[in-house]
Amino acid sequence: KTGKNLVQWPVEEIKSLRLSSKQFDLEVGPGSVVPVDVGSAAQLDIEAEFEINKESLEKILGNASVVAEAEEFSCEKSGGSTVRGALGPFGFSVLATESLSEQTPVYFYVAKGTDSELKTFFCTDTSRSSVANDVVKPIYGSIVPVLKGEKLTMRILVDHSIVEAFGQGGRTCITSRVYPTTAIYGAAKLFLFNNALDATVTASFTVWQMNSAFIHPYSDEAVRALSRT
Repeated sequence: KTGKNLVQWPVEEIKSLRLSSKQFDLEVGPGSVVPVDVGSAAQLDIEAEFEINKESLEKILGNASVVAEAEEFSCEKSGGSTVRGALGPFGFSVLATESLSEQTPVYFYVAKGTDSELKTFFCTDTSRSSVANDVVKPIYGSIVPVLKGEKLTMRILVDHSIVEAFGQGGRTCITSRVYPTTAIYGAAKLFLFNNALDATVTASFTVWQMNSAFIHPYSDEAVRALSRT
């Protein structure tokens, strides 16, 4: 739709692994963290759309004291999901412990530019994904185009140690390998958060529990047959 993005999206067959689902419509105020009751959150498929409250947007866009930061912001260098701006970050913390000592936030950060136009960034912050000290825990992401009238949408696939995130239908994609030590299996939790300073966000989303793919290795007979061709 943008005419300039290479879109990536999970294959349709992934949907065949979906099990039970739950739907949510939640309004999340500034500085809020909300647990999402889906049971074990080690294998999930999440499809979500977010909308920033119009009054919040108008107030910030019309306020000259709100810093224009879009030109300076980057997911990698701007401190991750704990750094609070007027319009973000907001999104989900996946593979999280109950206490949030381990968590991997996937989020949008919306920033005002010097032209007073909004720019949207889509990021994954692995800096708190594990309490282990011997793993690399970077912050990934980039700007994601949002067309006029579009809501902010994301899809997240969680599979134990892999987090795949797709922003705006796959215009920006992030694959992360994480190494939680306690946010595993039944102890893995899901949270919705809004760390914006001034904006209220409405999140509408569906969460599916996911089945294993049950990938079977070739039999010895099949391997021998392949070696003869």
